[in-house]
Amino acid sequence: MRLSSWSRPSHAVWRIGLAAIGFVGCDTIETPGAEHSNSARPAVLTYEEFRASAYQEPDTGVFIVDGDTLVEDEAGLREIYQDYLEDQQSTSADGLGTKRAPLIVNTVGGADDRWAYIRQRSIPYCVSTTFGSNYNAVVSAMHQAAAAWHQVNVYLQHRSDQDGNCNASNNNVIFDVRPVSGQPYLARAFFPNNTRVNRNVLIDASSFGNIAPYTLPGILRHELGHTIGFRHEHTRPESRACFEDNNWRALTGYDAASVMHYPQCNGTNRGDLNLTASDIGGANSLYGPLGEPGVDTVFYVNNYSDLRAAFGNNWTAARDHWLNYGINEGRRGSADFDAAYYLSIHPDLVAAYGANNYAAAYKHWLPYGLNEGRRSSREFDVRYYLNANPDLKAAYGNNYAAALNHWLSEGLYEGRRASADFDVAYYLSTHADLQAAFGATNYPAALDHWIFYGRAEGRRGAP
Repeated sequence: MRLSSWSRPSHAVWRIGLAAIGFVGCDTIETPGAEHSNSARPAVLTYEEFRASAYQEPDTGVFIVDGDTLVEDEAGLREIYQDYLEDQQSTSADGLGTKRAPLIVNTVGGADDRWAYIRQRSIPYCVSTTFGSNYNAVVSAMHQAAAAWHQVNVYLQHRSDQDGNCNASNNNVIFDVRPVSGQPYLARAFFPNNTRVNRNVLIDASSFGNIAPYTLPGILRHELGHTIGFRHEHTRPESRACFEDNNWRALTGYDAASVMHYPQCNGTNRGDLNLTASDIGGANSLYGPLGEPGVDTVFYVNNYSDLRAAFGNNWTAARDHWLNYGINEGRRGSADFDAAYYLSIHPDLVAAYGANNYAAAYKHWLPYGLNEGRRSSREFDVRYYLNANPDLKAAYGNNYAAALNHWLSEGLYEGRRASADFDVAYYLSTHADLQAAFGATNYPAALDHWIFYGRAEGRRGAP
């Protein structure tokens, strides 16, 4: 069986031609410990040999190389072959690539192959009902795999209302999850750069058999890593096996236990495929850290163009900017806390700190104001949030910090209302232009729009 990863963009496909281990050597799950090495330099393949080593899916016509990497057409395969020839000319004596800079992200034309800020906070998918008796197992496995990647600030959202029409032409989702059978892989996926018709996670019937020590959620954790841009970790020279190409950028040091590393390619993982601390750190360096109460660095950088230009993905510098400068300028550092608004509705704080001492207001809110249940922005009122959601009231009582954490990690993405003045589900559903721009359930993007544009435009934020 092969551990398939997600479909790759046509400009960055796993390298073919590892004659020392055979083409299938790095895409076949084997008994733990059955490792390979790349000690002998492979012979240079002709294009015909190169093409013959790729699998062409009969239904889609796309090529699959290295077990789970998608190439969309013949032109893309020829381009990959040219890269292969260049790599053969530049490899060192041990047959490895020359890029040794210290998870890794796919690159296309030298740029990171990743989702933009608005999309990373809501990537909807459907699960085809044609899985039949395996449907619930796939829904559960996808939920578990998506939850693992949510901790790195990427939210993959199941649109169950689209499951009955879950195919490659459904544009209400970013990708579809569908069954296949008789394929030379357990599953395969894609990269963000792929066209919609090829943005699929295909799960072969063999995945529902005995694949121990792996599980379907583990296989899908690997596949979803590809869908958000991450390459096979074993393409690094440090693996000394299964080299693919140099179309990647290092985010962390080499991690042989990575969820993106095939065990048989000198990986050290001998259990299920799980995210490591290195995986999480690398993904956070690309997509930004999760928001914390009052400070959401990704929100801050991406909603102020001058900050984006100044800091890019330097999340630490951006956070320091807000704490040292931005808050004093009255800039919003998160959706849950607005220092100017917080002062304006609490006269006792104005009396204590002054009307423009925003830094003092923030220091009051954490830890005092939040624990007192004080409202912190037009969009988030923790008392309202609990009272409007009986399930949360039953779960948290008056634990306002827990309620805020729920909204930051789950409630906002579910479209839950969190204040009397703003209802994010209503706002998105009543503005067709926003649905066209963001999607029908991209509530984080709708909230950002309201804060920075919609309210100033006089748009209605609640019924």
